[in-house]
Amino acid sequence: MSDGNGTGNRLSLAGSRWQRPARIAAFALLVVAAALFAALAIDVLRSDRHVEAADVRFTTRLDRAVSWTPDTLLPAGISRSVLGLDDDLEYRSTVQQFWQSEPRAPLQQFSDVTRRAAAERRIAELYDSASSPEHRSLLATMRGGLLLEEARETPSQREVFVRRAIEQFQNAIAQNASNDDAVHDLELSLKLLRQTGRGDAGETEGRAPLPSAGAGAATQGGGF
Repeated sequence: MSDGNGTGNRLSLAGSRWQRPARIAAFALLVVAAALFAALAIDVLRSDRHVEAADVRFTTRLDRAVSWTPDTLLPAGISRSVLGLDDDLEYRSTVQQFWQSEPRAPLQQFSDVTRRAAAERRIAELYDSASSPEHRSLLATMRGGLLLEEARETPSQREVFVRRAIEQFQNAIAQNASNDDAVHDLELSLKLLRQTGRGDAGETEGRAPLPSAGAGAATQGGGF
C-alpha cells in the first residue's frame, strides 16, 4: 500500500511541475495576443485618421507628394486589410501619379513623355481591375482628358485623339450617369470634333478639361 501511495504522490508532483510551465506559457500567449490586438486597434485608428488628413492635404493644399501610408506598429498591410483600404489607396495613388505627370504642361523633354505615358498606363491598368463604378467612371474621365491633351499637342492627329477621348467620356457616363464632369467634357469634345472637321479648333478651345486641382482623392465621386 505504501508503494502505491508513494507512486501516486510522485505522479501528482510531476503533474504539478508540468502544469505550472503550461499555465505560464498560456498566460504569456494571452499577453502577446492582447498586445497584438491593442497594436492593431491603434494602427486601424491611426490609418483611418491619416487617410482623412492626407485627403485634406491633397485636395486643399495641393500637396502632390502626400503619402496615404501612415507609420504603424504592425505591418501596414494588416491595418489596410482590416479597413478594406487597398483598392481606395491604389486609386488615390493613381490619381496622384496622374497629377505628378503634369498633364497640362507642354511635352518638352523625353522624360515628360515617359512620365505622362506611365500615368496613362497605370490609369488603364487600374480601370481594368477596379470594382467601383465611381472609380471606373473617374478613371475613364482622366483618360479622356489625357487624350484631349494629346489632341492639343499633335494637331495632325487631333481628330483621332478627340474621337478616342469621346469614347472615354461616353464610357465614364455609362459607368456613372451622375458624373457631370464627364457629361461636360463629352459636350466639349463633340464641339471640338465639329471644329476639327472645319479645321478651326483653336488653342484655347482645344485645351483639355482636365480634373480640377483637388479632384480624385475621395473614395466616391470627386468631381472632374
